[in-house]
Amino acid sequence: MPMIRRKSMVLAAAMARMSCRNSGSIIGSGGCAGVRAFVTSPLVASPRRGSYITNYASFNRSSQSSPIASSSLSSRRYLSSSGNQSDEDILPNKTGDRNGLIRHQIIADDGHPLRIYSRVASNPSQSNTLLSPTPPNSRSILLLHGRTWSSQPVFDLRTSPSDMKQQSTLQCLAELGFNVYALDLRGFGETPRDTDEDGNGGYTTPKRCVEDVRCAIEWICERHRDATPGTNGVDGSNNESNDSSVTDPTKINTKPALLGWSQGALVAQMYAQQYGASTLSDLVLFGSIYDPRVIYPRKPLYDPSGKLISGGSNAVKPPAPEVANTDIAALEDFTLPGTICDEAALAFSSLALTVDATKAAWDELHEFNTCNPAMVHTPTLVIVGAQDPYVSWEAQRELYERLGTEDKVWCVLPGCDHAAHILKARKMFVRSVVGFLMRKDGF
Repeated sequence: MPMIRRKSMVLAAAMARMSCRNSGSIIGSGGCAGVRAFVTSPLVASPRRGSYITNYASFNRSSQSSPIASSSLSSRRYLSSSGNQSDEDILPNKTGDRNGLIRHQIIADDGHPLRIYSRVASNPSQSNTLLSPTPPNSRSILLLHGRTWSSQPVFDLRTSPSDMKQQSTLQCLAELGFNVYALDLRGFGETPRDTDEDGNGGYTTPKRCVEDVRCAIEWICERHRDATPGTNGVDGSNNESNDSSVTDPTKINTKPALLGWSQGALVAQMYAQQYGASTLSDLVLFGSIYDPRVIYPRKPLYDPSGKLISGGSNAVKPPAPEVANTDIAALEDFTLPGTICDEAALAFSSLALTVDATKAAWDELHEFNTCNPAMVHTPTLVIVGAQDPYVSWEAQRELYERLGTEDKVWCVLPGCDHAAHILKARKMFVRSVVGFLMRKDGF
């Protein structure tokens, strides 16, 4: 039996057993002056109603037709649904419809299913196009969560079904015309841990995260490569875009941007180092915990009994621990009085504990030691809250200064801590990110 099918059956059985300083201070170069022109119109957000179900057949395009060369594209299955899941979607739905949250399932190169979320503008024909000569909905962005909490609480927080307070980063970017996606890494949210047969004990590792991001970027490129200007590529249109517009590195709108938050910023940086500007238009490192003075130690090769548990193809790790998340942990990122309302903080805690009841088990953290800003040649925005307690300012400066691209910006958000995208000042965060992404489009 093929590995992918066997693994999918095992996972399906497992799922059946489960019952989920200065206002916006900016330092920059490489055309960054455009970043100062933040969006001034309000961000309109309202619910997307109705059902959206699309089944994607396996893609059979050659690797040359995609920005990312891959021989495994033809063997992957891509499923999308809103609310109720397709019978073929083996991943859990832990929170129901959530007023139009679109769920996608993709199969990674090793056969593991991954959950990706998206939202669309409440009224696509009236979405804010930022007055750009390049329609924003030909631009895509993938969001990566951090160390503890998955994509739903981090990027799709809502205190009401209609998101009247515009707290969902997914919805805000969708309303501005972007194709926006958020990935649950393994062991987070609705993406399950690896199974015992994988031999890694169900742990989440940086290198495996990077490869899963590669699969997600591949999927986004394939999903939107047939989009014509002004469409989102999933409306049934059969219009093919010119292959040169997909592979031409000067046409940045054909490649997605990648945003990583906190520890997710380290994963995003590792991805950019390995796969580079050929696959990404832009990189956003948000609240990155990068610090060259922090060296993650390797784990011992053997356990006390002499059994090989690390460092070799024959190593068998002990099962990952099952540790429950807590209310206190869910609220610990909010540190500045008056920057978030009680309603939003409690909504975050409730949603976080619903989808991430058990902590993901990170391992092989020494793989983060390969993070080297000089190896990043993708245009990069480094963005951080001015009072973020988890970052080193010396490290932030070094991260920015050592980046291997001259097209870079360092943005400091005043009055914000680690979770600036969730706080009352979240629109400043969105405008800073969008300003950077659209800097070359006359914005």
